[in-house]
Amino acid sequence: MLMNLISLAIMLGVAYAWSARGFLSSLLHMACVIAAGAIAFGLWETVAILLIENAPDGFFSFIGDGAWGLGLTLPFVVSLIVLRVITDSLVRSNMATDDVMGYVGGGICGAVSGLITAGIFVNSVAFLRVPQRFMGYEPLNAVNQGNIEFQSNLWVPVDRLTGTLYNHLSEHTLSTSTPLARYVPDIATAAAAQRMSGGEGKNRNTLAPDAFEVIGSFEVEQDAFADFMDPKAQTITDLDGNPVSNAKSVGYVVKFNAGANEDFGKVVASKGQIRLVTETERGERATIFPIAVTAESRAGSGVYGRFRYATPGDHIGSVGGASESTMAFEFPVARDATPIALYVKNIRHVIESAPETSFPNANARDAAIRAGQLTGGTRVADLNTAFRVVAELDNRSGNAAGFNAQIRIPRNYGLQKGATRGIQTNDDNKIVGGEETFGSNDLGTRGLPRELRVEEFAVTTDQNIVQLTVTGDPSAIPSSLFGQAAVEINLSNPPQLIDAQGQSYQAIGFIYEDQDVIRLRYDPARPLSAMTEAPSLSRTRDDQTLILLFRTSVGVAIEHFAVGQIVVTSYDPPIQIERPRIR
Repeated sequence: MLMNLISLAIMLGVAYAWSARGFLSSLLHMACVIAAGAIAFGLWETVAILLIENAPDGFFSFIGDGAWGLGLTLPFVVSLIVLRVITDSLVRSNMATDDVMGYVGGGICGAVSGLITAGIFVNSVAFLRVPQRFMGYEPLNAVNQGNIEFQSNLWVPVDRLTGTLYNHLSEHTLSTSTPLARYVPDIATAAAAQRMSGGEGKNRNTLAPDAFEVIGSFEVEQDAFADFMDPKAQTITDLDGNPVSNAKSVGYVVKFNAGANEDFGKVVASKGQIRLVTETERGERATIFPIAVTAESRAGSGVYGRFRYATPGDHIGSVGGASESTMAFEFPVARDATPIALYVKNIRHVIESAPETSFPNANARDAAIRAGQLTGGTRVADLNTAFRVVAELDNRSGNAAGFNAQIRIPRNYGLQKGATRGIQTNDDNKIVGGEETFGSNDLGTRGLPRELRVEEFAVTTDQNIVQLTVTGDPSAIPSSLFGQAAVEINLSNPPQLIDAQGQSYQAIGFIYEDQDVIRLRYDPARPLSAMTEAPSLSRTRDDQTLILLFRTSVGVAIEHFAVGQIVVTSYDPPIQIERPRIR
């Protein structure tokens, strides 16, 4: 209801305002609005990605979360202001017309200007990190066994009308080599689907372009909508609710890196946030959402399953705490259609070739899934072990010196509830993210009542925290960065743990202490991309302690600690990661 009222108020308000200013003024303003809209859509993708890549952390992180909305609104507003200044300086007086002509002509031009303005407003808001039914408007919904279908329109569908106008212009009057109509055939659908995320709109709705890569593709010709996990064929409908038949399945294998993780350290693939655009030889385009995803079924197992989007509200995520995760998304594609673009949280990947692999039926695809061939996994290769230290494990604890797998912070680094400053905590007094520098005497929970202590990191049930000390005498601390591998290490590479299956886990933070300060960083959504992001260390100082924090999967066995491809420490036998002890 609220979105209806706001969009109608914008449209009617603009129409009324310009009806009283004369036909010529209203006509010039309409021309400026149309041109500003074209500029906005032309710059939309570029500006949005620029905002995503340069968004600050902390309070202003909303810039990155709302990049696709701001990327449309900002160019529109700025270009409209510039165009108005230019036209006002060139045309200094109105054209004399009779009152009827002035009011009617001005009102019509004003209504067009209002419709476009309202349409850009509605579409911009829809791209923000907001709940699915924001302002009472829910254009799409997952119904009928998880299929996404049209739910409702505004009283005046300004979002769809605006999209239709600029789609038409992009292939005619304002045509380009990459028209909006081809790659975003319905911006209102794209915007509404983008906010169909987990956590009732709390999960991420944007990604940086380098947060994922498409590493493979395949198609299934016959009987594609059943699988070894459920032999019953999946019921599939299009956006209008019509049954989809005589379609093949086309899949794309996407490797997500740590930059795609949510704050809780996992990739969540919501159905609405992954979409495929197809095109027929007749120029008909369609937006299609995935029907299933192949992903690792259990943390650290290397075993993959095919999971259907078969229930409204399904949000399929990665498992464990691995830095990278690979998923294969399948789409029902009409046999006369060709995929032209894959969108992952609105980042466009242009498809320029046919699927690399063709399976004759679902059985052949399922065999590839069970063999681990469909996704290929995410494994670290070509490690340099020439300079490593082989750590001895304590028979009683099963750990090596400097290696501690637990979610509890060392007592001398604990925080007091209400005094965590830049460190965010949840209702259970567990750290969920943030970075802060404290004085050397500001931390510690000794003597505090338990309800005031903040001394654990938040993890999910299939994750644990490895606290790895990388300072000290290498003869006592095998993971020390002052050991024999130090000369070979390139500090522009990230620190990582690697399990026995070759899966990597990048550091998501650190605890650093010297005689003056203590720094704590814990940010699962923004792992260390280089050792240089941690405080610099010096061999000549004996007051520095640096503990790297890794979030790993439960059940895996950690075999190496490396910086880039240079292995600093190997654990023989590998250290088994158990479930954390919860207070």
